[in-house]
Amino acid sequence: MRTRRRNVSKDHLTISTRRSRRKKTSPNGIENSVQIPVDLIIEILLRLPAKSIATCRCVSKLWGSVICRQDFTELFLTRSLHRPQLLFSCKKDGNLFFFSSPQLQNPYENSSAISLMNFSLSSKISRPVNGLICFKRKETNETVTVICNPSTGHTLNLPKPMTSIGAMSFLVYEPVEKQFKVLLSYESEEHQVLTLGTGELSWRMIECSIPHIPGLSEICINGVLYYPAIDLSSGDYIIVCFDARSEKFRFITVMEDFIKAAHDGILINYNGKLASLVSERDCFVDGRSKTIELWVLQDAEKQEWSKLIYVLPAWWQDMVGTLDLRFVGVTRTNEIMLSPCYQTVPFDVFYFNIEKKTMISVAIQGMEAFQGHIVLTYLDHVENVKLLQNIF
Repeated sequence: MRTRRRNVSKDHLTISTRRSRRKKTSPNGIENSVQIPVDLIIEILLRLPAKSIATCRCVSKLWGSVICRQDFTELFLTRSLHRPQLLFSCKKDGNLFFFSSPQLQNPYENSSAISLMNFSLSSKISRPVNGLICFKRKETNETVTVICNPSTGHTLNLPKPMTSIGAMSFLVYEPVEKQFKVLLSYESEEHQVLTLGTGELSWRMIECSIPHIPGLSEICINGVLYYPAIDLSSGDYIIVCFDARSEKFRFITVMEDFIKAAHDGILINYNGKLASLVSERDCFVDGRSKTIELWVLQDAEKQEWSKLIYVLPAWWQDMVGTLDLRFVGVTRTNEIMLSPCYQTVPFDVFYFNIEKKTMISVAIQGMEAFQGHIVLTYLDHVENVKLLQNIF
């Protein structure tokens, strides 16, 4: 059998296959394979969806080595930041299913959701951070903390912590060192943290000066994890701020009116600032809703907040009807995005322009099999093509 040549040089790729081979003949009659510049190969791969790139790794060691290059994965992530996706998670029969759809710049068009992966679930999932998700699932007789890349279908089981009883899992990304970390928050003064990408994975204890009960909403902004909590010593509502780089905690005391927004509503990223959306029905709106409140943390050090109240237009009830809509977040063009709590047919997401007082609905197709089941929608999801074992 004739051996195929696959060599990688510093500046060029030499690609030879039996099925497709372009040759040049030198003056002495020796045939040479055509060399394709690495930059051109990378440019071609950058145009593929993440799931296709994950498949291309299996073509050969040559393809795998190019795709796993750090410059390629960082380029792909950078481009993904400029073409964000909507990520949907659907729960059915004890399993969790992921779908993605383009986050349309022109929301007048319908969109189709693409199935990504599914697996068993035993706890809530964290909000996507730089394309990855953290959750817990049952395997045999134990519960395992898992990192998941919905775009590629890869998962990685984390080592068993010293104790996982009563722990809430949070994923955070530190942009300076480009590190992912997982925080296990307990109702005590001690928590556990694990840094990914440092060789052997191991949990370590860190101290927290205020024992607290974590809430269910969280957001990671510029390397800081924010989540609502109840101070066990005083009973006050607080916002916990965990700095991923220093691994230090600080706390923000919230005013009484913000309790509803932070604890029952949803924490969001509003132009790089911590914010929350709330209505008369907490984190939900329907046709009867009259206003939407947007709370923004203007100064974290001084703990200064601002509150904006948007009165909903008269046509709101006719357009929303009896749908129960959940706040998803605010887009980069200052549109409040809302999504149904359950899969409906048709399944429409809504963009409410807070300045123009206009709203557009976008039909998402492809999830009809989950009609009547819970759907969670995430804004600004990015595709990360790096293999989990390479990240960690």
